[in-house]
Amino acid sequence: MLMQRGGIEVWTARPDRVGAAACNQLAGLLDPQESERAASFRFEADRQAFVMAHALRRLALAATIGADPSDLRFDVGPHGRPVLLGVGSHAPAFSLTRSRGLVACAVAASGPLGIDVETVRPGVAPSLLETFVTPPVPADVFDASPDVFMQWTALEAFWKARGTGLSSSQPRIGLRDLGGQDCYEIVEGDSGRGTGMVVMRLPSPGTHVLALACAEVETVQIIDFERLAPRPAGDAGDSYRTCNDDACEEAAPGGIGH
Repeated sequence: MLMQRGGIEVWTARPDRVGAAACNQLAGLLDPQESERAASFRFEADRQAFVMAHALRRLALAATIGADPSDLRFDVGPHGRPVLLGVGSHAPAFSLTRSRGLVACAVAASGPLGIDVETVRPGVAPSLLETFVTPPVPADVFDASPDVFMQWTALEAFWKARGTGLSSSQPRIGLRDLGGQDCYEIVEGDSGRGTGMVVMRLPSPGTHVLALACAEVETVQIIDFERLAPRPAGDAGDSYRTCNDDACEEAAPGGIGH
């Protein structure tokens, strides 16, 4: 059955904190094609990130539809977009992203849906975005403080949600601030007309920027893979963040419950 809570779930994990032993165990969930791709990576950090990301996708979707993670089957649709097989018209929307330090999978009852993560690093010139994103000026229309990595993740997440992936032939987009809560309307870059989609910056380590694109500002439940394991009683008061149409708020950890 599909998730009953509504909104969007974003499952996250940091491969380096999950550890090599756990990644090797999770590799048992992958199908032969995924395992072959994982084995092709030159660097172990990239292999672990791939395994973690694809295992996380299986766990998130299995929890959503009530299936065994290792039984899920995938195909590739137009423009290379992954497709979940065997669920017919009840297929949830999902999107996957990965870096060495952070992987994430977004799942919702329906789309459009796109997620992207980028590693924050020095020396990235804003000019790299000129082909794809309209500079956020004037200040009364666009966010006056451009964030290169936020714009880049928003760009990638948007075109993932559109099902095409990023291409230099696509029109530019822009971000219109929706009130200073790390939520933006995605607009056509030259005309300023709305695209019918928004992007939200989600909580992430300071070394990364994580952005989610969807049709409207939704409740977003962040599920940290590390927190799924039993925790000491002293950790019971820990909290994590969820985004809704007012702000990103603190919420007590809860069960996955489908």
